[in-house]
Amino acid sequence: MRVRRYECMACARSWTDDLTHMADEGRRLTDAAVWWAVAEVVLKSKSVLACARDLHCSWGVLNRAVLEKGADVLAADLRRLDGVEAIGVDGHVWRHTRTGGRYVTVF
Repeated sequence: MRVRRYECMACARSWTDDLTHMADEGRRLTDAAVWWAVAEVVLKSKSVLACARDLHCSWGVLNRAVLEKGADVLAADLRRLDGVEAIGVDGHVWRHTRTGGRYVTVF
């Protein structure tokens, strides 16, 4: 993150922007940054890791924030499954891990 620095030529004092209250208390990311990441992941299929790199934060911090925002929004929408008649199931395996295959089932 870049912090602007200001200098007064007349009095030779300098100061920077106060970023202490940029994000909500106890949070590392602003709400706008989390919403941006959610949109990138959901609408553009961008990975959380790529978004974390763009925001200069760790994968864990951003992943928790994106999952929390998604859960909050989905849980609040009681009609999210209206009209659903069937749910699909898919299995996937990652074979490029150090410890062998990793498996996941997706609904």
